[in-house]
Amino acid sequence: MNVEKCIQMSMAAVLLAALLSPVVLAQQQAVDWARYNANRYNWNYVEQTQLNKENVKFLEIKWAFPIPPASVGDPYFSGSEGVVHTPLIYKGVAYFVTNWHRVYALDLGSGKTLWSVDLPPPKEFVDQILAAKPPLWEPFFRGHFHQIHIYEIDGRPYLFLMTNYYYLVAIDPFTGDVRLRHPIFTADYMANIPGNRGVYDVSTPSFTIDTRRKILVVGPGTPEDQGAGRGFFVGVDLKPWLEGRDSPQIIWRTFHIPPQDGSDPEWTLRLVDQMRGAWIWDGEKLVNIKTLPADQKRQLLYDDWGYRRFVEQYPNEKVSYAGNGAGWGGAYAVDEDRGLAYVATNQASPDWNATFRPGPNLWSASVLALNVETGQIIWGVQTMPHDLWDWDCAWSVLMLKGVNINNQRRDAVIKGCKNGVVYALDPDDGRLLWDFNSWNPAKSGGDPRYGIKPSKYAKFLNPLDPRDMSWGWQGQWTDDAQYLRNRGKFYQNPPATGGIESDPAYDPQRNRLFVAVYNSPSAFSLQNVGPGTSWPAGWGIAFESLPAQPTNTTIYAIDVSTGRVVWNVFVPNVPYRGGLTTSNGLVFATFNDGTVRVYDADNGAELRRIIIAGPVMTQPSIGTDAEGKIRVVFPVSNPLPGFWAPTALSGFVVSMGLPDVVAERTVVQTVRTEVTRVQ
Repeated sequence: MNVEKCIQMSMAAVLLAALLSPVVLAQQQAVDWARYNANRYNWNYVEQTQLNKENVKFLEIKWAFPIPPASVGDPYFSGSEGVVHTPLIYKGVAYFVTNWHRVYALDLGSGKTLWSVDLPPPKEFVDQILAAKPPLWEPFFRGHFHQIHIYEIDGRPYLFLMTNYYYLVAIDPFTGDVRLRHPIFTADYMANIPGNRGVYDVSTPSFTIDTRRKILVVGPGTPEDQGAGRGFFVGVDLKPWLEGRDSPQIIWRTFHIPPQDGSDPEWTLRLVDQMRGAWIWDGEKLVNIKTLPADQKRQLLYDDWGYRRFVEQYPNEKVSYAGNGAGWGGAYAVDEDRGLAYVATNQASPDWNATFRPGPNLWSASVLALNVETGQIIWGVQTMPHDLWDWDCAWSVLMLKGVNINNQRRDAVIKGCKNGVVYALDPDDGRLLWDFNSWNPAKSGGDPRYGIKPSKYAKFLNPLDPRDMSWGWQGQWTDDAQYLRNRGKFYQNPPATGGIESDPAYDPQRNRLFVAVYNSPSAFSLQNVGPGTSWPAGWGIAFESLPAQPTNTTIYAIDVSTGRVVWNVFVPNVPYRGGLTTSNGLVFATFNDGTVRVYDADNGAELRRIIIAGPVMTQPSIGTDAEGKIRVVFPVSNPLPGFWAPTALSGFVVSMGLPDVVAERTVVQTVRTEVTRVQ
């Protein structure tokens, strides 16, 4: 054996010994899930090699952390139980917040509580919203946290969350010390919104932070009833706080719907003229509003929402009975290279009765690109013009960088909406790259037996047909119009929760998008809205009881380069809510029937089904503990009785992992591969 060979073997032995030490093992295998959807682009994906198709069958529960009931928390926000957001994983610690404002940090390996902190609303906030006449807020959800994030800014990590009372909170993730607790929207601020005649809700808003510019983008949500306010977004400069000289400052505010007082019927026309791209879905394609003939564009957009007409008809009325707010539910995405934030908005309200909101109702149920520094709306894509079904577009926005689409290396924005359509959009102007419409999956290569099966009165409206933009309620165009007006019961599918009520996942290794769509027909009857009717909580429908209809889910794998279906899996008897997670050839799907199912990312074969004692309403996170071992973490909870499960459930947070013997063997094998690479 020559000297050079001996030296190589000796170096390899030393390196292997070093790599097998616990500290280096953790460094070699460190995997974080620091944002709600794993990374800043919302992929629901992490790169790891420990957990794979062969050993996922050994996945077992490592610990379960019981979540205290809401009755032990803040009395005002105690109406919503448990945890319904995906926990974060950062440096071997799991983080989550209860719907009643308690933040936990648990050691990922053992489940031991490292710290917890309560964030109850200030007394003055509660006093103000209870005493305000007219009301400023509508506390419908009273909880319902959708997301938290860990951002590293100037090399320092912060756990950020927006509370249900619109305070921005920043916590040191290592100690639990609260570094910032600042009101973004105070009662005084909300009482002086120009052109506003509605209220805002206290369901946790979505937000994002451009860490390069140190600007937060957020907007208030609105209730889904007759009292919805005028929606807007704000940009908040974090630099004064980060530099220790002042509090965060709102530097811009951008409205996305016209003044509700009817003072500016040409508002939407001017906005569209200023935008780089303005698109509206007609059920088959995106229509370019900017290229419409001037008279047709004016017919479509003049006095959109009907605020001028409403004020003329009801000059003394103080409520507009039409509104829309910023999206809640999914995470926004930021492209720091372009300086754009990709955000989403709710459906037009009141949800089911559009009698007092004629027009397409731009920009409800939309994806918007905002300039982070100025708030200017660069482009918009409305997915449900004149929505009559509560099909908003408020789930997560995915940003893809340098992917292959249509044989071209490019960036893209991906968005799935409650209407059951997935859109691939150009990040610069919003134009359509491809769409996948689950109402007709065969058009994209899917199985025609699956996908969305629309109910009798469900359809896509044509924004260029004035009749479609003036219907008061679904089915008004049928012979059943009088039956529906007289509160006849009917089924709606997709239901109020939509055809896609979850976050997709993206696998960069396969360039595939995974998305779940579902059928769950729900029974309603129509109600009147407007002056003289009950408010709040006038949604335009009443929830009714009819014989249960079949529910089911279809999970699709879509080739991002073409928008074509690679495989689809049909899951009978259960609807879908939550999101998908993918890693190393695995796709995790969580169901509210108490099961977690793992599929092969290449062909859709079911590799594992795990029974959990309760509904799982969000996608799992995947990361490593302090010893470098992979863990899969998700909550088992239900915030509201009768919503996704018969009863409210405070539940528990579960951590799963491989048995120690299997896990150690996997880690050692990975390290040996790294040693060979070094040699």
